[in-house]
Amino acid sequence: MELINLIAPVFAVILTGYVFSWTNLLAKDTSESLVQFAVYVLIPAIMFYLIGQEKFENLLNYGFYLAYGGTLLVLFVVLFIGFRLVLGKQVGSATVAAFAAVASNTALVALPVLHAIFGASGALPAVLANLVVAMLLLLLTTILESSSRQSAATKTPVPTIILNILKNPIIAATLAGVIYSFTGIGFADAVSDYLALLSQALAAVALFAIGYTTSVRTILQTGPLILFLTLTKLIVAPGLVLIAAHLVGLDPLWTIAATVSAAVPTAKNIFLLAKHYDQEPQLAAHIVSATSFLAVGTLIMWLFVLHQLYPSAFQLG
Repeated sequence: MELINLIAPVFAVILTGYVFSWTNLLAKDTSESLVQFAVYVLIPAIMFYLIGQEKFENLLNYGFYLAYGGTLLVLFVVLFIGFRLVLGKQVGSATVAAFAAVASNTALVALPVLHAIFGASGALPAVLANLVVAMLLLLLTTILESSSRQSAATKTPVPTIILNILKNPIIAATLAGVIYSFTGIGFADAVSDYLALLSQALAAVALFAIGYTTSVRTILQTGPLILFLTLTKLIVAPGLVLIAAHLVGLDPLWTIAATVSAAVPTAKNIFLLAKHYDQEPQLAAHIVSATSFLAVGTLIMWLFVLHQLYPSAFQLG
């Protein structure tokens, strides 16, 4: 019951967004506006705030990077090879399919969920998980660019790709927070209150937008490959991360955060990149919708499992 009380408001907001998508009370582009507000204002604010106020040495949790990032990278390689050898997919298609099963929507789902349950202590690992996903997306972009069917004359130079990714407000705020943390200056009370006020709006805005954009009809159109990718993303990936976190000896809170970060839906950036490079955009759209819908149930399952394994960590939240 305690766990249900903690997570019920989080998923109630997602459900509220889904219900409102049927009412026509809000403009069709409401979700896009909310996402833009979250991506350009709220998420950068909370990332800079959470990282910037931490001591730099607290960001150097190599066990977390190994358990979370290392596990997802290995899983991606295994899936990529499987799609190439077993299904005969081209490099671009295999890349999109494999990344759809490992890259999480840490910024818009894991971050508000962990922040709602554990506060700032739970959000910091989600922020670092988002940095891991950003690096994975950088790899995805590079692979898709190199395998694109465009002529060599129209391809974007790799340095330009990297520069554009670094200009992403979420990534830029994360890196700025790391640099600021290294200075050890800290925040004045007024600045801290300002950033904290912005960060408090993140959970409601982001979770409502996720619910508003969830499409059940799209999920019903999915096939065996989508089912396989969905189960891999929501069940296999977090399970492997949980085992890896235990093996490297992460403390309970960071283990929970790593597992939750792996268990949330697929990052929507996968669809944007797949659409841009014309590499399985429908597959990417379906996996985003399917994982967004089904994660409501599977994430509750994982939180119950984690609550049974580490009950004291939830009491700290």
